[in-house]
Amino acid sequence: MLSLEFFPLGEIIHGSDKEKFILSELKEKFGGSLHTIKTKEWVIENFELYVNGKKVNGSLLPYTSGYVKGKVGKEIRYYEMPPHPFMVKDLYDKAVAEGYKGVIFFDQGKLRRISVGSKIPAVFSEVPLKDGDEVEIYSKSYLRENESYNLEVEAIPGEDYIVIGAHVDHWLSGYHDNLFSLDIIEGLKVELKHHGLKFLFFSSEEGPRCCNGSFQHKKDNTFIMISLDALFPNRVVFSATPDLFQFSQFFNVKRIEMPTPFSDHFSYVLEGYPAMVLYNDDLIPWYHSDKDLPLNEDKVYLKEIIQGLRKMLEKTDNVTKEELDKIFFDYAKQQGFEIKERKGSIIPLGLTSTFKKLQ
Repeated sequence: MLSLEFFPLGEIIHGSDKEKFILSELKEKFGGSLHTIKTKEWVIENFELYVNGKKVNGSLLPYTSGYVKGKVGKEIRYYEMPPHPFMVKDLYDKAVAEGYKGVIFFDQGKLRRISVGSKIPAVFSEVPLKDGDEVEIYSKSYLRENESYNLEVEAIPGEDYIVIGAHVDHWLSGYHDNLFSLDIIEGLKVELKHHGLKFLFFSSEEGPRCCNGSFQHKKDNTFIMISLDALFPNRVVFSATPDLFQFSQFFNVKRIEMPTPFSDHFSYVLEGYPAMVLYNDDLIPWYHSDKDLPLNEDKVYLKEIIQGLRKMLEKTDNVTKEELDKIFFDYAKQQGFEIKERKGSIIPLGLTSTFKKLQ
């Protein structure tokens, strides 16, 4: 299994040599062609965290850097992990606005990497802290201009293509986000008659901005795009343009929603293609942490996802672009939106998206 083959490599930072190594290994296995993209590699030259004079394990938050010494409650702001990972940045920004010199998060001993910016040093600590604790953070990191690759594999020739994509970079252990998705692509076998099939392995989904690799990839001849990202036993969030909602029947669905902006399908959505991501926010307790590890349930879940995808592909193989467009425009009209074309008709709204109102 590809996930277990690559898991010992540890963290795969966007734009790094390890990311390019994985992509080269995937090319050896699947063939295909590498497409150069521009990205930035986050380089951590030094990081140490001390609490009351004792070195403790911690993780530096992207893309912070610098030295700070002070006491919790005075120079250092301390937070328990909020309910959702995306709230970490809000707390960081609040600490900056309040004049703190550093920020420490604690999450029951888990270490995480969640992008917050670069104004003051911020870390996750393996140990809890209290007011008055003395803290020192030594860190030096920077973003380095670099190039990496997307790997495109034509699995079944066609005039247009169902595209299945997964990113290969990940923070910390990263098993379900996103090594597990490589096993899905590896195990997927299907026969199609009316559309071709491509696999895309993306660079730089995690940063320096979301989905950097997929935004740069050419999308000509795409019929449908399916992103596999942060899947976790034993169900899925079906996050899709509404013309694809009908295909949720093939999965154990937690909920159906308009497309989230936070995966590699969304650049396709913005360009007007039918697109979706399968993910599962049941992963949140382990998201971007050092505890995102293989589980016993993964084997059965893998089979279920592959089976669902196969059934979906067999069904979509008999669907035309015109049929999907009619469903898309009819749905928008039912929701009270008059749109003239697909491209640019959907815009981000929080964790999902909505139709754009005509001016």
